[in-house]
Amino acid sequence: MKLRPYQEDHIARVRKALRKSRRVLAQAPCGAGKTAQAIFMMSGASERGLRPMFIVHQRELLRQTSRALWEQHLEHGMIVAGRRMTRTSTQVASVQTLVRRLDRVAPPDLIIIDEAHRAASKTYRQVIDAFPNAHVVGLTATPQRTDGQGLGDLFGEIVEGPSIRSLIDAGYLSDYEIFAPPSTVDLSSVHMRAGDYDRAELTAAVDRPTITGDAVGHYLRHARGKRCVVMCASLDHMAHVEDAYRQAGVRAESLDGGMTEAEREGRLERFERGETEVLCNVQLLIEGVDVPSIEVVQWLRPTASLIIWMQGNGRGLRPAQGKDRLLILDHVGNWKRHGLPDEDREWSLEGRKKRKRKDTEPDVNIQQCPSCWHVFRPGPEQCPRCGETVKKKPRRELEEVDGELEKVDLAQERKQRAREQGKARSLRELVALGHRRGMNRPAEWAAHVLATREGRKPKGAEFGEARRMLGQIKSGDSGVTEEGVF
Repeated sequence: MKLRPYQEDHIARVRKALRKSRRVLAQAPCGAGKTAQAIFMMSGASERGLRPMFIVHQRELLRQTSRALWEQHLEHGMIVAGRRMTRTSTQVASVQTLVRRLDRVAPPDLIIIDEAHRAASKTYRQVIDAFPNAHVVGLTATPQRTDGQGLGDLFGEIVEGPSIRSLIDAGYLSDYEIFAPPSTVDLSSVHMRAGDYDRAELTAAVDRPTITGDAVGHYLRHARGKRCVVMCASLDHMAHVEDAYRQAGVRAESLDGGMTEAEREGRLERFERGETEVLCNVQLLIEGVDVPSIEVVQWLRPTASLIIWMQGNGRGLRPAQGKDRLLILDHVGNWKRHGLPDEDREWSLEGRKKRKRKDTEPDVNIQQCPSCWHVFRPGPEQCPRCGETVKKKPRRELEEVDGELEKVDLAQERKQRAREQGKARSLRELVALGHRRGMNRPAEWAAHVLATREGRKPKGAEFGEARRMLGQIKSGDSGVTEEGVF
């Protein structure tokens, strides 16, 4: 199985971390190929005569993983409701079924947990506690719980993968544009529940004909004919949005967990073929489902959860033939709460600091011009696009007003950063630049930039060299040649 250079590097560092801790959290962006890495690890464990197990929380993910394993000719069993267990050493399991069959499962040597930000739930904890001698690798793009709490009580080490921007620049992910209104709905009366807005109160705030009609109109203006996934607040809201699209002559369907497996598969297939233009959902397309054909992500659901914002946009960042970039239509100001999808973020096992109730919309490292609605990094007193004076305004309640979606334009800022980047010619200079910018993974970014300039993909050894320059690892200690579980 051929891995990309950054995947090889990530696996080498996960292997090294497993020698320090039995449980390791491996972070990588949506679309980085975490399933491919999981299959590589499972194949390695199987070749050593060990028993690997891959655990998921959705049947769609179970089928996707099983197909990928068969493509690599790796024989395996499936632990899922309605299917007889087989005694093969390699297993793919639905966590809901696995917890009911723990007494019938041979103890695995390696457990890989997909969407590991869910691992704090009772079912996953039961599995981990049932097999205390197993090495555990958790895979996730967003290594914290929905409420912002960390996963340090489950994992002893975190190994971060490449940044979203580096994968976009290397062509592994699609670039994007954001169009956003100048104001958002009023959420002042919506309470918080488990780290996000109360579902019923949120529905009352956003499920209004004026908001829905505005959303349909902007889709027709900016993205007519493109395959669009709409993030809705509730099932009732989803039904109203679907109906509004149909009344406007747009081929729209919805997707929810109450449908049969055949119904969900049929709707996804029609969407991928382009027979359905708009697919409305509440939660099913937030994480895990691999649909590269998504060209538009439309947010009608405000969320206080960074995980939901990142995972939802991640559905559309996968590249596809004929798709030049993802279009994000954010009608509810999520970008103001959480920043841009490719913002360089610091992840840790401690999670984010808990905020006071009144501070439900955290500050992000972005400003927006009140005149042209251009979004840019903070610093200049004038808007880089139109020259308008920009002053920080005190936080206030937002009122719902009719507004035109405006393109979030980062061109000026990126030009300035590109000029600065162009002056850094060597790998060492690029690493130093990334470090000055406060990047989360400056070494990996520098290796990607240098390789792209030379019209090639970065080599695995270059990542190690860049990290040595940054002083993060010891020279020559790659951790590849020592024994491990894969």
